[in-house]
Amino acid sequence: MRVRRIWPAAFLLLAPVLTGCSDDGGVDGSGVTPPTDTPSTPAVSDTTTAPTETTSAAETTSAAPAALPAACDLVTSDDIAKAFGVSFEPGVAGGGSNGEGAFVWESDDCSFVATDLVRVTVAVSGPDDFTKGGFGCPQPSEDSAILEPADDIAGATDGWWKVSDAPPLAATLRACSASALVAVELEYEDGVDYEGDPRSQSIALAELVLAALQG
Repeated sequence: MRVRRIWPAAFLLLAPVLTGCSDDGGVDGSGVTPPTDTPSTPAVSDTTTAPTETTSAAETTSAAPAALPAACDLVTSDDIAKAFGVSFEPGVAGGGSNGEGAFVWESDDCSFVATDLVRVTVAVSGPDDFTKGGFGCPQPSEDSAILEPADDIAGATDGWWKVSDAPPLAATLRACSASALVAVELEYEDGVDYEGDPRSQSIALAELVLAALQG
């Protein structure tokens, strides 16, 4: 906020009154002294002080960190297709609340579907999205799942890979940087045959999103 100080103008008005005198009681012999012309008033002196602009303390405060881009702005169906080797429908935006242990956080999601095969959801969260437990990289629950650290994700400082221990295949990759948590969630249709390595494919996708956030 800028504060503008305007000092009032000071005006100096000089209007001396001069009185004319007649020694003979009037030049027309009537005893009335003719009026004397009044001198014109001097020009007003303009002493207005130029406004002084000052910067308030609020203006020097650092701006709040910018919000993270939406997940659907970070990844496209073409990106998913490249990672998994099959065609996907356009992404559908979403979001929701997540909880894990002492952590609770919100995420912005984008879901992609390969018909009769798999649904892939990319979720993005920043420090401000954590409402409980502080910002971190929550370890997924090990219930009915196989869990292992994922320390081979470029651009991530921490990560986890979780996969169901029985069909249908469901898996989650969490990749965390100093300023974002990126999750890739896979939900395969029951009984389908899939090619490739879901873990490696999910890591490739997470690295793409992390690189976009850092760029």
